[in-house]
Amino acid sequence: MSTRIRSRPASSQFHSSQSAGVDSTGEHEVWNKICTDLRKLPELATLNENAQIAKLKLEAGSRKESGSENDGDDMVDDGNEEGDGLGIKIENNEDPRVVLAKLDQLKELSQKQLEYAQSEKKILEQAREDVSILTALRQATEAATTDNKRKKRRAEEPPLVETAKNTKKARSGSAAPMDVPSIGAQVAFRLKKQKGAEVEWIQCEITKVMGEGNKIRFEVQDPEPDENNNPGQSYKAGPKDIILIPESSSELPVYPIGTRVLARYPETTTFYRAEVMGTKRDGTCRLKFEGEEEVGKETEVERRLVLEMPK
Repeated sequence: MSTRIRSRPASSQFHSSQSAGVDSTGEHEVWNKICTDLRKLPELATLNENAQIAKLKLEAGSRKESGSENDGDDMVDDGNEEGDGLGIKIENNEDPRVVLAKLDQLKELSQKQLEYAQSEKKILEQAREDVSILTALRQATEAATTDNKRKKRRAEEPPLVETAKNTKKARSGSAAPMDVPSIGAQVAFRLKKQKGAEVEWIQCEITKVMGEGNKIRFEVQDPEPDENNNPGQSYKAGPKDIILIPESSSELPVYPIGTRVLARYPETTTFYRAEVMGTKRDGTCRLKFEGEEEVGKETEVERRLVLEMPK
């Protein structure tokens, strides 16, 4: 099995926005960010306008110096002057250094206007992305509320339990249907805890489903071969020892910022605890893994490989 070696701080050192008393959904944080960014637009618009005014004054001053302020055709050459195409009259006997200075000023002002416009565009694009995230967070919150209400209404109803052999109704303490993985399904499997070590979860494949209902058991296999290139080790597992890995990331709910999850570290088959720092537009999660050696490092993980933290 592919793993990584890294130091792990005590769990009490792990910072979570939930334990800090902040809005656990992250909606308030995203909304404040949108408002803060959009407040910068009027200032950029003013700077852009001031640059345009400065350009007009520079052009008007040039026309006045050339004596063409009121000739009704400021931008047309009369045979004795040359035009620069930027609204500045250039006389044949005018000092070239003065002309170049005027052109440099116009170039600098135009460059500033371009930078202001690009900044405005960047702010608007980021705001649009943040609004999409905010909408997803709101939908996730509303879906969770609806789901909780549904669970309360169906607390006395028996859930459906599906096995590889049959499908039947069975009564249990669960308030919702339990999806039982079938042979070939990918799962996160909890290894037996070693004395003095942390619980470790690895990615496995279900190779056998035994029993049904409360007596259902599984056989899972590590897909990674051992050191001698033999097939990976097999394990016996109960329902509480596995977490089903979704086949696709599409239509999976967005995790609120600050949510603690169990996620597969890139280029390994091992799952570690992490905190959700944000979600990209394609659903990819930005995570801060617990015990990461590099301070402040965020890692992007495919959504389907980011699982709810087991209780």
